[in-house]
Amino acid sequence: MMRYFFLLFGFIAVLIVGIAGFRGEKSTRRPIEIFPDMDHQPKKKAQVTSDFFADGRAARAPVEGTVPLGYHSPAYEDKSPYVDIQFSALPTYAQTGKFGEHFGTGMPMEVTPAIMAHGQERFQIYCATCHGATGAGNGFAKQLGLGTVQSLLQERIRTMPDGEIFNTITHGKNTMFALGANIQVSDRWAIISYLRALQRSQETTLQDVPPEELANLPPNP
Repeated sequence: MMRYFFLLFGFIAVLIVGIAGFRGEKSTRRPIEIFPDMDHQPKKKAQVTSDFFADGRAARAPVEGTVPLGYHSPAYEDKSPYVDIQFSALPTYAQTGKFGEHFGTGMPMEVTPAIMAHGQERFQIYCATCHGATGAGNGFAKQLGLGTVQSLLQERIRTMPDGEIFNTITHGKNTMFALGANIQVSDRWAIISYLRALQRSQETTLQDVPPEELANLPPNP
């Protein structure tokens, strides 16, 4: 019985070595791929020909009525306080958070009540799951055991440049995944403006309350 086992083992070993030995050989035939890793897919890449279409081109013109990422869509003018739908295409501060090689601070647009409300909405959608509704780092993901979630109210992040926060939203950091492909540029800045309001709310004193609002506050018991 052991004799057959060793014969079979030797045969398999020779077969593996024989197959592996041809890895450096050149051939016009398609190689044998045990794990193709999606190298060959039923798709066409840019600047190649195609026999499927009459004009012989694989690249097709956009479908009429669609808007490519990064271009203006008039349909959104009445639904959003923003004009352009962009996902970081230009090397400007508004789309990178940087001035040259350094992170900048400040909003690239005027922060209006509409933008602040939009930022709150986006924050609740994309950020609150991990960081919590107030940014204290106690979101649902933290409760499930994701211990690396940071509080956005801590001093390190309160003093972090706005551009660096923008960059983190765009590219991710540590266990936080990148959201640049999910959140358009203007929404990222709206989120940051709302985050700054959250941070400010944790250190506000009576001196920061406008006089007209202060008069409406109930007296201390």
